[in-house]
Amino acid sequence: MEMFDRVGAEMGAAVQDMQFPGLVWSLTSGHDAGRQVALEAPGDVPGDALIRIASVTKPIAAAATLALTEAGVLDLDDPVERFVPSWAGRRVLGIRNGPLSETVPADRPTTVRDLLAMGFGLGYDAGAPEGDALSAATSAAGLYSDWRVPALDPDTWAERAAVLPMAHQPGQGWLYQSSFDALTVVVQAATGQGFEAVLRERILDPLGMAETGFTVPEESLDRVPRHGFPDAAGGPAEILPAGDRALLTPPRFPSAATGLVSTAADLMRFASMLLDGGSGPNRRVLTEDSVRAMTTETTTGAGREMGRGLLPEGQAWGLGVGIDPAGRFGWDGGTGSSLWVDPAAGVAGVLLTTEGMGSPEPPAYLQRFWRAVQSLPT
Repeated sequence: MEMFDRVGAEMGAAVQDMQFPGLVWSLTSGHDAGRQVALEAPGDVPGDALIRIASVTKPIAAAATLALTEAGVLDLDDPVERFVPSWAGRRVLGIRNGPLSETVPADRPTTVRDLLAMGFGLGYDAGAPEGDALSAATSAAGLYSDWRVPALDPDTWAERAAVLPMAHQPGQGWLYQSSFDALTVVVQAATGQGFEAVLRERILDPLGMAETGFTVPEESLDRVPRHGFPDAAGGPAEILPAGDRALLTPPRFPSAATGLVSTAADLMRFASMLLDGGSGPNRRVLTEDSVRAMTTETTTGAGREMGRGLLPEGQAWGLGVGIDPAGRFGWDGGTGSSLWVDPAAGVAGVLLTTEGMGSPEPPAYLQRFWRAVQSLPT
């Protein structure tokens, strides 16, 4: 197929320019019996490499949450305090980026929908001035995660979040990351299960994603490649070893925001389900209404403004996915991972790499991949 050949040639060239040369890509085109799938691994890693997917965890977590709503376990409009009583009566900063001592009441409870819409009121604020009080307090409390899950256990995380004010009124802002850490706490409280067990029951097992999880079995560690994170000057800021034994131990905080390890083949099963409107290979995993809700814009004007620098220019946010002006939806992860679905073209793509992004700016290999998929000039 022309698209597969074009992408294969481009990524074969792109991997030569990477500081940590390793990537696996997969594309699917079409539906059902007419579907065509390609998977290639130019560079130094095998096609079945087990790679940290960072924020590509978010769409999977969002899908699991929507599956819970379909089962009646929770509702998108449930107040989060129903499940986490300490989050009742949260206050809101009276002035954007103002002092923590000046707050006003929230005008309504924060809901499960708000969490999926990145509206918990805590998180990374790219527009905050240096010395921003709420950002500093959030960091001091140990609440931030990145490609690594929080170091706290979920109960402690919830207690520390409860005493901090929100940066904005519920539904009126967009701060990155912490909403999905909060989602973990809510889902575990609502189900009485660990978060990974929920993912496995609602999404991973129905789709046959047997190699996706927060840990890696010892016998599979030889499929975990070295992973590097360039610093701003282009040098290695951090290198995770091949066969990283840290992946043998379950995290204290199995986060909805980050932390899953997966393969390109597993992620393509998930992307294909979304491309098919919620239908998996053996049964329906999500209703068409849930997929529609997931891919409908939730960002207000204030939310888009607040998200500048972390929500890419021109993109909106749905429930756990970004949405571009052409209607493609998906998300990228800071470890160099990417998963997007193009319903109009009938195409879904996955890219996993061993070179972390280092900044919100998309790295060259990521831009080259998606431009080749869309047949745009490089």
